[in-house]
Amino acid sequence: MLLVASVGNTSVRLGGFEEGDEPVLVRSAAVDTLEALDVGHRELASGRAPLEALVLGSVNPVVGGQVRSWAEETLHCPVFELRAELPVPMRFACKAPRRIGADRVANALALHKRTARGGVAVDFGTAISLVVVSPEGDFVGGAIAPGLRMSARALHADTALLPLVDVAATPPGVSGQTETAIAAGLLWGLAGMVDRLVERLAEPWPDAPVLATGGDASLLVPHCRRVGAIVPHLTLEGLREAYLKRP
Repeated sequence: MLLVASVGNTSVRLGGFEEGDEPVLVRSAAVDTLEALDVGHRELASGRAPLEALVLGSVNPVVGGQVRSWAEETLHCPVFELRAELPVPMRFACKAPRRIGADRVANALALHKRTARGGVAVDFGTAISLVVVSPEGDFVGGAIAPGLRMSARALHADTALLPLVDVAATPPGVSGQTETAIAAGLLWGLAGMVDRLVERLAEPWPDAPVLATGGDASLLVPHCRRVGAIVPHLTLEGLREAYLKRP
């Protein structure tokens, strides 16, 4: 059993892989309530093979350190962090590759493994992050923009009268109702932004496949014209791929 953990700004996702390419079980925990990792680990370990290692990818240094300490104290198995103990098995056709987030690197690795010809991965998380991989398997670059819930909070916080809208519960539409107008602006606007970014980033490869992942993918992808399938565990798959291709 190989465990992988993706540490983001909002949550930590823990997944377990055995023989197949799909995780056998995935558990999530908010970054301020990591107790769920213990529950997830016990479920993953119950009746299964011993743990081989934990692969860690983090864009949150404080919480990433907490997860590493939890793994070392609880799992008693080797911990490999992407870029620290685990080099990236990918060429970078861009400047300052060390500054690229582990989540974006993992998404790029999983994207290329799935398509075998590159493409674009769109992660609808706290931020909306796009990465482009060339047909040869090189990390070309990407784009980053505010995510759905971040945008909703900003509209509410930076105005006097606009309410904080639960976009998941508010269908967008053309009407005079403020909540509906906000939902339309966020869902249709962000979806249109993603389509334009995909077109711009993938200009050299107009038929490039586009895969989506992230917690808000199910809300935004139905409004996108250029985004294809949703792959819920793309980042976890990429962390596993980095481990399998280690030197």
